[in-house]
Parts: sequence; structure tokens; C-alpha cells
Amino acid sequence: MEKLFLGIKGHVVCLEKATGKTLWDTKLKSTSGVTNLLFEDNRVFAYSGGHLFCVNAENGRILWENKLDGFGYGACIIASENQNASLITSQIQAQQSSAATAGIIAATASTSAGGGE
Repeated sequence: MEKLFLGIKGHVVCLEKATGKTLWDTKLKSTSGVTNLLFEDNRVFAYSGGHLFCVNAENGRILWENKLDGFGYGACIIASENQNASLITSQIQAQQSSAATAGIIAATASTSAGGGE
């Protein structure tokens, strides 16, 4: 069975890819709206709210947690030595493009509302 993993609001959710059925849902010790994921070696690595979690991909059990003290909060790109570098680059470019688009939309809205004069 092929699985799909989602990071949503401090949760890691595993779905059956063919049907969309939820197989498990693990609540992380975080309330962050953004949960970044990396799948490797039957484990899901999840960054959320300044913490890195390692989750068993079969059952959703948290195997370990690292609080990453001193790094604060914010966007996190997770990579491993086995991951394709071009994939990481495309993820960074997609995030930068989204941020640029949001900035353009905000600037356009401000100008349209008369705030750009």
C-alpha cells in the first residue's frame, strides 16, 4: 500500500494514497501552523514549532524529539544525505516564489486601496 504523509498544524497525518483513508494521525507537541516533513527509511521527520520529531511511518509513534534549543521558530527545510540536491533547490525556489507572490499581492492591494500614494 502506498502512503501519503501530510504536515498540518502540528500534526503528521498518514493517508492511504489510493483511497485517501486516514491510517493514522499523530499530534506533535507543537501548535505551529506549518509542519515540514521528510520521509526516509520508513521514518517521517517533522519540524514544527522549533522542534524536530522522528515518527514511525508504519504506526505514527513518535520515536524521538529534539527541541533545537537556541534556533527559534520559522521556516525549515529538511534534507538528508540521500536526498536529491535538485529537489531541495526546487523546494527553496517554490517557497521564494510564494513569498514574492504574496508580497506583490499585498503591494497591489495597498496601491489599489490608495495606500501607495
